[in-house]
Amino acid sequence: MSILSKLNDLFIDTKTDLLVNKRIILRVDYNVPIKNNKVVDPTRIINSLKTINFLIEKNNDIILLTHLGRPKTEEDKLKYTTKTIFNFIKENNLFNCNNFEFIEDINIKIDYKGRNIYLVENVRFFNGETKNDLELAKKFANLGDIFVNDAFGSLHRVHSSVAGISNYLPTYFGLLVKEEILNLSKLLTPKRPYLIILGGAKVSDKLNLIKNLLTKCDKMVITGAACLTLYKSLNFNIGKSFFEETDVSNILNNNLIILPTEFIVVDNIDNPSYKIKKNIKDIGDNDIIVDALINEDIRKAILDSNTIFWNGPSGIFEKGYNEGSIEIAKLLSESNAFKVIGGGDTVNFINSTVEYKNKIDFISTGGGATLEFLEKETLDAIEYILKLKTTI
Repeated sequence: MSILSKLNDLFIDTKTDLLVNKRIILRVDYNVPIKNNKVVDPTRIINSLKTINFLIEKNNDIILLTHLGRPKTEEDKLKYTTKTIFNFIKENNLFNCNNFEFIEDINIKIDYKGRNIYLVENVRFFNGETKNDLELAKKFANLGDIFVNDAFGSLHRVHSSVAGISNYLPTYFGLLVKEEILNLSKLLTPKRPYLIILGGAKVSDKLNLIKNLLTKCDKMVITGAACLTLYKSLNFNIGKSFFEETDVSNILNNNLIILPTEFIVVDNIDNPSYKIKKNIKDIGDNDIIVDALINEDIRKAILDSNTIFWNGPSGIFEKGYNEGSIEIAKLLSESNAFKVIGGGDTVNFINSTVEYKNKIDFISTGGGATLEFLEKETLDAIEYILKLKTTI
């Protein structure tokens, strides 16, 4: 049975009569980019509004739980407080509710008032969150009557606020999770040829994923800094470019993999005295590769495919090295394939290119969760919740 079939009766739009006049604990994924105490990209906040509006229209109160970053020190608490998100939402009047409040203390009782929304401080500020501490989960659960999980980007983690709460409350999934699973499930039975484009910096933590995804696709483009680790293993000179000392032999000679051959190189990432295009065979000892470009094999693979999934930019786009990513986006806009983009950096990039963004069929809010769903066809927190069977 597919995961979509298993969850079909657990989506909130199938329980309209039950989710009325309640205190709803809503787990969202507001792990958004923050710079100078300001929200840089509110995509994940905007994408949560469909579920929030659905619940508010039924006269519910909503208690929002989210993590932000990976706080480890007391200083991190200043950087990763969700008060920054609260201020952004309030300043932009995003919620259609009677009252919007910020909560730091989870040991309080929230009385039902109707159409009120509360945002709780970063759940990772509370000890035990990432270990799925059930005492912490119970404290979260005491804030409401029903738990709705709409944090697709966190469903690959069995944490207290993601899964543990389901031990104590009836649990459902929100409209964003439904939309994600509906669209990503199309990649599980794709119209072929099926192409996967993987970029980004690291390949070491994706080796098993790549190996498994190679059994599901017809071609795979590995670009970005990830491809440099492969080239280094093939004894190519990559100059002073970033790479990882990791064993990639189990994927190195797979004939489904396509690598870029042309790159943008500089001598200094922040203040280059030169910025030129070079073939992988011509990289010098002092060159730093900052962007991977499209070659004819990649171009053909994109235009010949009927299903395409892209995760990870081809260059350091946040530093302005985005020529390769723009080339990919342009080719995707010319393709008639079913096109899906996933991963925070890739989504941030595509959101900056409106002319290409509108040509993408689905933009996933997940990073690691999206990749794990394509690999496992389910997610750990979903399986945890399904086993509990605590629905009304």
